[in-house]
Amino acid sequence: MTTRAKRSIQGTSAMYSRKSVVQITRVLRPMLSHPNSCELSGVSWKCLEGPLCLLPLLSLVALAGAILGEDDLRPLAVSTTLVFAGMSSLMFVSVLVYRRIAWTGLRVRSGGELHLVGGEYGGPLTVLVGLCFVGSVIAEFWLRANMGMPPSSGYSGRRGGPLFFVLVGLGCVAFGIVKPFLPSGIRICEDAVWVRKGIIEHRMPWDQLEDVALKMRGKALALELSFESGPDYSVRPMYFGSNPYYVAELILYYLRHPGRRELLRDPDAAIREVMEVA
Repeated sequence: MTTRAKRSIQGTSAMYSRKSVVQITRVLRPMLSHPNSCELSGVSWKCLEGPLCLLPLLSLVALAGAILGEDDLRPLAVSTTLVFAGMSSLMFVSVLVYRRIAWTGLRVRSGGELHLVGGEYGGPLTVLVGLCFVGSVIAEFWLRANMGMPPSSGYSGRRGGPLFFVLVGLGCVAFGIVKPFLPSGIRICEDAVWVRKGIIEHRMPWDQLEDVALKMRGKALALELSFESGPDYSVRPMYFGSNPYYVAELILYYLRHPGRRELLRDPDAAIREVMEVA
């Protein structure tokens, strides 16, 4: 390994930044069956372009209805505008998460064990989404009460309509506040592989893990963990922020070489064992 490579990997630990990207040039011991497949180059956030363009357009249409529509339709139009604005923000959050994926390497949380982390799913934007959903209910009821109008038939005719939006909104607010403290990711430890997508972290002992593969899930390439008993477990790159091919190689290497798992106490050494760092 070159001096530059050594300095790069050493700097990753020394900085103790919350997240750092380790650039990988190649896998030293390729173990996957098709390492050169074009599917391994990563999934672009462009798969979200359709909804991302459509939702803001619907928001503008609803806003135009709120401004130009008749008085009796204005509360519903304002409420609809806020709902679409919240959904647009949620899609934007997904785009940000996809853009943070390190397709050329591994996104590692510095310090401690080998922890591959995804983007902070939401944060302030997820809180904004929740406020939009809650605001859609408050705005409609407030406007109707101000204009001396009865509640909309949609709310009174559908049991739990406003309650649904309020609960979803409050859930988004809570998720946006708590999630930065519980980052999504994959922890590769001596005793097990730990995976967190949402709030709960799942433990997968090495002796129950049978194989690691890469499979397409919709338009996204996912890491597939297979077990001797029970269903397979899929993890998309947005949850661990790294190229799925490199992550699969890491897990597969330590699955097949249990005697080398003590290296997992030191992320730099664990990565150097399997990868060549730029």
